[in-house]
Amino acid sequence: NRLPMHIRDYRPDDDPALMILERLSPRGLPEPFVHYRQRFIDRAALFAEHHLLVAEDNGEVIGCVAAGLKQTHVGGRAVRLGYVFDARTHPAWRRRGVASVLVTALDDWLRARGADGVYGHVVASNVASLHLFAKCGYQRLRQLIMLTFQPVPAVTLPDWMPRHLADPLADEERVRATHAARDLYVPDVAARVEDYGFERWSIDLGDGHCAGLSVFDQSYVFQQWPGDLPFPSPEEMHVRRQASLRLFDQVGAQHPALLRAIFDALRDQAVGGHVSKLSLLLDRMDRVPAFLFAEAVTQMDYWMVFKTLNPRWIPDWQDAPIYIDTREL
Repeated sequence: NRLPMHIRDYRPDDDPALMILERLSPRGLPEPFVHYRQRFIDRAALFAEHHLLVAEDNGEVIGCVAAGLKQTHVGGRAVRLGYVFDARTHPAWRRRGVASVLVTALDDWLRARGADGVYGHVVASNVASLHLFAKCGYQRLRQLIMLTFQPVPAVTLPDWMPRHLADPLADEERVRATHAARDLYVPDVAARVEDYGFERWSIDLGDGHCAGLSVFDQSYVFQQWPGDLPFPSPEEMHVRRQASLRLFDQVGAQHPALLRAIFDALRDQAVGGHVSKLSLLLDRMDRVPAFLFAEAVTQMDYWMVFKTLNPRWIPDWQDAPIYIDTREL
């Protein structure tokens, strides 16, 4: 039966209702969380091309879903892919097909703009979302892991102190040399997060030994909040905001001592910088220094789900780690 609802584009005046919807949609175990943001569209706006759809019934917002669209490559072939996220349904409307209609409508929007496929990242414990995307034709492609670290003062200063490179294009050649061959690589991530506390840190010993690491402050886009606690007022949330540093575009896995020196220096700096945590998202296939796993205080697993939208394209995924776009989680 046709659902009595209307699918339309997002409007700024939807924000209060969408934040209520977010509050009613905790995910992640064992400690469910939600995302607080000043504008619900802020996550989507990290992508140059983006779209946010809203479902409403008699003027009441009952669901939403968002996507970013970008140019990348898979198996060496240039493709346009969508990244789907922020799928939410009001509890009173769940199991009635609202989310399926929204995801299908988003697929149509992506196809109309030449998208060859679409993918998303789902918390591994979110069985309902995994079932939703499977129902909509998505397949589980590979597993990702989110590592979370606490700020820690350095007992001793690293032997090699990293150099701060504020320019988002600094060290670009090394980042490209490390990541550009990977499926899903996009070159504009640093530039897109430049206004959110972006920094690039690098060590170069001048003999071929080098390492680098980028960070941006995710709390400028959204703040992760316990799922069992109500949101404070916007004014209180602004006062309580603590930086949440996302690490990305790591270079130097073959020189773990240098990469560790940057990592330790960043954690030491975070102690006095009102930073609540640091995090790093990795493909499970990625070979990274063991200290990154040893130092993590939490690990959260995600499934990457994927769907082909272009019937003339058969993805030829490489048997290698994908590039992780830090804007995606």
